[in-house]
Amino acid sequence: MGKDKNAEHAADPLQEQLDAAEHLARLMVGEDDERFMLVFQSLVNVMDGFRASAPDAQREQAKAVLAQSAKPHLSPRRSGRRRTIAPPTGPPADSLYADPVYLENAKSLIIDRDRIVGGIATADYRDCVAIGTADDWCCTGTLVAPNVVVTAGHCYPECVARVFVGDNVEQLDAGTVIEVADAVQHPDYDTPSFTHDLTVLVLAKDADVKPRPIAEDGALEAAQTVRLAGYGNTDVDSMGGYGIRRMVDVPLASNDPKYGADSETEFVAGAPFLDRDSCNGDSGGPAYVKAGDHWYLVGATSRATDSAVRRCGDGGIYTRVHSFAEWIKSVPGGHWD
Repeated sequence: MGKDKNAEHAADPLQEQLDAAEHLARLMVGEDDERFMLVFQSLVNVMDGFRASAPDAQREQAKAVLAQSAKPHLSPRRSGRRRTIAPPTGPPADSLYADPVYLENAKSLIIDRDRIVGGIATADYRDCVAIGTADDWCCTGTLVAPNVVVTAGHCYPECVARVFVGDNVEQLDAGTVIEVADAVQHPDYDTPSFTHDLTVLVLAKDADVKPRPIAEDGALEAAQTVRLAGYGNTDVDSMGGYGIRRMVDVPLASNDPKYGADSETEFVAGAPFLDRDSCNGDSGGPAYVKAGDHWYLVGATSRATDSAVRRCGDGGIYTRVHSFAEWIKSVPGGHWD
């Protein structure tokens, strides 16, 4: 007999956390979506800290405090006035949290119980590979042909010597290391614009992994979220955590010029909660979009938005891979048959 989905979600600690944060955030700010998203993310991150590291008693106490604060309270009887929680001020005008497209897509992601809302380790998406120097690992890429990997332009030339096909770079014996025979940076990649942020790696041999097909033109416009994958750092200050392939779903934002993306060749997406976003080490890694029952490569991780305050966690810019499909296939040495 199949499991009841509502029962499954009710038993999921992360889902309980999201439900509680959503309820409390709405009580605090009402229908103001901009402030709601700020409060919601803050609450979830605080609760996530307790859930991950605090002793059971401390976690239970935190839950009790949050539950209590979600109820209406009366101040001391002598005044008879109702206590209120002052809602936080709104986000800066150039923040993703003030972007109407992002807010609508983020709300959709909260409601969709089948999507991934916290960055989790995954053995899926084996076309997502780690990329490194001769003695270290530093970027991420996507296998788009048996011996062709797409990664970021800014990973060249320092971080393009070899790739690792596997789940964890600390367990090389459980995967495959393949040397890079040739690396070609897009000729138009340059500062200060940072657009055309792509490098094509031609591997010394074919990888024993099914390549990821590139999404068709228009696939992104039909989506509200993309799925990110990569081996990058896992904290907002980008201080550590590189090495394990993880994935997370994030909402798409508009291509407002204030974010610093080129609307013709790039798109913007951001982390709605749990501070899960692409980060250093995810550079060049895939952004997937779902069409039908399949996931396609739609983007390559490039950089933080111009409006970002922190190194990671405030949204990112992704290169539209389809815009460069012809150039990618023109690099000599690829096995495209």
